[in-house]
Amino acid sequence: MRNAECGVIRPQAVAFLALICSAGLLWAGQPRASSADLTSSVPAVVGPWVGTSLETPPNAVEILETSDVSLMEYRAEGEPPLWLAQVGGVGRRAAFHPPELCYVGSHYEVLERAQIAIPVRGESRRVMRLVIGRGKSRYEAWYWLTASGRMTPSYYQQQWWLLMDAMRGRPMAGTLVRITTPLDDPLRSSARLLRFVEAFGS
Repeated sequence: MRNAECGVIRPQAVAFLALICSAGLLWAGQPRASSADLTSSVPAVVGPWVGTSLETPPNAVEILETSDVSLMEYRAEGEPPLWLAQVGGVGRRAAFHPPELCYVGSHYEVLERAQIAIPVRGESRRVMRLVIGRGKSRYEAWYWLTASGRMTPSYYQQQWWLLMDAMRGRPMAGTLVRITTPLDDPLRSSARLLRFVEAFGS
């Protein structure tokens, strides 16, 4: 992965960017409830991919206001890497902004954005697909959010669910999962992400 001006972009930088963007989606402040599929503990092996835990920068917990953070880099033989950022909604305050704003603020350009349907455990689920770029580098990212066991690609839907839970006196618990891979070819990168998500959710 190379930037036109800055040389190699380190995996930790890509993963941490995804992590900080993820934090902006979470309304925290209450004990965490159990989450739906695709938000359980992060596995070390996902299908043919073997994961390596990436170090969370020292200031990340302070920025995110939660220690419920997982950063992983996954590799399979002959495949470009995938980076996974999973953040649990445990903290002391609400933080509202869609992750696309964070990318723009970090000097990435959001080139494409659309909801897509993918098969997970034999069911059709919707996730948000982004294509982001900086210099000559291009990445494809998929993300989804949960709120007390419900899954959505929409930040606003998640926030509405959390608001309703709070008004009804229910525990608020939100998570965000984001998976990113280099956009070497649109068909190959999408197929790679789909295989990973299917294995991750099985």
